[in-house]
Amino acid sequence: MKKKDKSATILEESIEKLLNENTDFDTVETYKSIRTNIMFSISKSDSGKVIAITSSNPGEGKTTTAINLAITFAQLGAKVILLDCDMRKARVHRYLQLHRTDGISNLLCGFTDFDKAVKRNVRENLDVITAGEIPPNPAELLETEELGNLLEKLKGEYDYIFIDSPPVNIVVDAVIIAKQCTGVIMVVRENETTFDMLDTAMEAIKKSNTKIIGAIALGGEGKTKKYGYIKKGRYGYRYGRRYGYQYNYRYGDDPAEEGENTK
Repeated sequence: MKKKDKSATILEESIEKLLNENTDFDTVETYKSIRTNIMFSISKSDSGKVIAITSSNPGEGKTTTAINLAITFAQLGAKVILLDCDMRKARVHRYLQLHRTDGISNLLCGFTDFDKAVKRNVRENLDVITAGEIPPNPAELLETEELGNLLEKLKGEYDYIFIDSPPVNIVVDAVIIAKQCTGVIMVVRENETTFDMLDTAMEAIKKSNTKIIGAIALGGEGKTKKYGYIKKGRYGYRYGRRYGYQYNYRYGDDPAEEGENTK
């Protein structure tokens, strides 16, 4: 029971971090500033820009960041869609309170159709495709030509396609996804992300020959919380020392989600 209560609390806190009419001014303005930086980092000639959001390891805030970036771009009046390609440990459907079923995995396997998979107008100008059921082979599924075909279709319908991608240092999925993208944004968290973790993740993404647009640094809570955008090549400047980190978590194992296919 304690575990369930803790999981519910974490979910509630995560939902509260999503941009809404009650979000504080500083956070809203910071995301707008990040949006501007991203727009300047991508060629205007690119149609249907595909941007993957990832991190080096779990728990660094990538899913919340991916959702908030999608919301921020949608607020411009751009047509935006968010894809949850973190099929092993999906969170987008939970944070946006959507059904997980009929998502990416179902669509790529041909078990559902496009119109059923797309959750329309989750926020104004923002559509979402959730993760779907957990497949036995997420990496192999992402490497099929079906993902490329799907992204080509989305490029014809949307101005921006944001992808919540798994952590780079845990599974190969993020590198596979990166190959299909206009660029990748790394999310790092103060007191958790170390230089070594970030260096390893950056090198893996570079090997995919994908542009690293930049990094978003998260840190602190409450009155001390802060966000920052770091351009490519400058991510190390945010940190003055190495941060300690203990990791004994097996990615994809989440008792709270066993058998979960809906909210």
